[in-house]
Amino acid sequence: MEQMTRVQQNTLRKIVEAAIELMSEKGFHRVSVQEVGKKAGICEKTVFRYFATKKSLLDEIIRYREYASELKREFENRKTWDLAHDLKLAARLYFQATKAKRNAFRAYLSALDSVDTNGDDFLRDPRELHSFLCDYMGAMQEKGKVREGDVGLMVRAFVNTLHGYMLMYCLNDDSKAWQDKVASMKLTIGLFIQGFSRQCTSCGA
Repeated sequence: MEQMTRVQQNTLRKIVEAAIELMSEKGFHRVSVQEVGKKAGICEKTVFRYFATKKSLLDEIIRYREYASELKREFENRKTWDLAHDLKLAARLYFQATKAKRNAFRAYLSALDSVDTNGDDFLRDPRELHSFLCDYMGAMQEKGKVREGDVGLMVRAFVNTLHGYMLMYCLNDDSKAWQDKVASMKLTIGLFIQGFSRQCTSCGA
């Protein structure tokens, strides 16, 4: 799509946010372009001018609200080079950021059974989280604060676990059940911190 004016950008945002809200509630296939337009307060023809197909609208939903660069900036500004503090910070920032994509992810999942979607777009943020945490953990190894081992594998295990909890959050509408998952997540993060910490190598771990 060529360079858009501010008005066009605002229209696109309205379309995408309306589609996210509707599709997260009803599913991709049960939402019509006409409904999206009505929800956004614009006509159906205008929606089609921005998105020729529902598939192209879904692709934009997947790309919407990418957060990795902002998450990295926040982490770099607030890290203290204390492993426990910094891994808890990374986890907290990750879940704060993914809350904004909860409905977008639900819309994406509702289309998986019959639409060829580009899931790589949705995984871009976790991959970038993995990349800058690898840099951090490598530096912590050099400082003698993280045990020896393959940093990439350590970080992949940590990020994959966070991503798994994020998926449960996206799919779970039971707030009480989710609170139980939060307690489990905090325990899991604590175990990662213990496992990555340098002192574990000197205690027979």
